[in-house]
Amino acid sequence: MSRSIALWSFAAVVGVVLVALVTYAASGLSTQAIGLSSEPLTAGEDLSPAPKATPSPSATPDRRAAARRAAERRARAERRRRRARAERTPEPAVTAVPTVAPPVATPSDDEIESGDDSSGRGRGRGRGRGGDDSSGDDD
Repeated sequence: MSRSIALWSFAAVVGVVLVALVTYAASGLSTQAIGLSSEPLTAGEDLSPAPKATPSPSATPDRRAAARRAAERRARAERRRRRARAERTPEPAVTAVPTVAPPVATPSDDEIESGDDSSGRGRGRGRGRGGDDSSGDDD
């Protein structure tokens, strides 16, 4: 066995071992418990605010009174808006001035070629060879 074959074989075995070690290290990193997955479900209870006592029945009339005052404020504001709209003077409406369209020039019978079939399609020069040209000219 020559020296170069032995050297290449050794390099191949070292490469395979190196790849196996890197793969094992990467799998070890991905199986570690990181972040919230490693914490129990009760871990965040210290961060939440303490529960408040339920409101007493005497707080209900205060809420009703506050809601009534808020409704009155909204009604007053709406009345003010309506009055302000009614006091505004309307702006004069802009009216359109009628215009006359310019006359359209139509060609007379003398200006139209006698061979015009009014199809709107020409011979198609510059667009390749169409199949509907029956004249046989190779212009």
